[in-house]
Amino acid sequence: MKHIVFLLFICASCLTLQAQTAPKDQAIATTVSSADLWKTLMAVEYKNVPDRYYPQPIFSKDLKALAGKRVTLKGFIIPLDEAKKQMNFMLSMVPFSHCFFCGGAGPESVVEVKASTSFDYTAKPVQVSGVLRLNETDENHLFYILEEASPVL
Repeated sequence: MKHIVFLLFICASCLTLQAQTAPKDQAIATTVSSADLWKTLMAVEYKNVPDRYYPQPIFSKDLKALAGKRVTLKGFIIPLDEAKKQMNFMLSMVPFSHCFFCGGAGPESVVEVKASTSFDYTAKPVQVSGVLRLNETDENHLFYILEEASPVL
């Protein structure tokens, strides 16, 4: 038991040292599970704004705390073009047949992905890691954008 406690102490010390020496502009990884993160993303509220086609999202404190952090989400690729390799696509919490555009889910159930590494299109779930950006104002993009995204193998 003493060995486990000692190893935990060493690991915690290493993590603290890494956090202290990491560049300030580097995104910090979160430890939120994918399912919990989707629940957090789903908790967005809306307000109607004059001269705006879609309601404007209102992000909670929990969502704002995730902005700029590296997160990992598991979901389904919704391609934006016909290429086998995808660099920009949507990641849906649910399969394509139930997604925001085809089924009963809302716009909070999809994330815009801007990849730094290409993804092979698949109908199976994929895990994506990227820096989360919240979008309150630009109607040409989704509420949530994962930048610098890469596949989690």
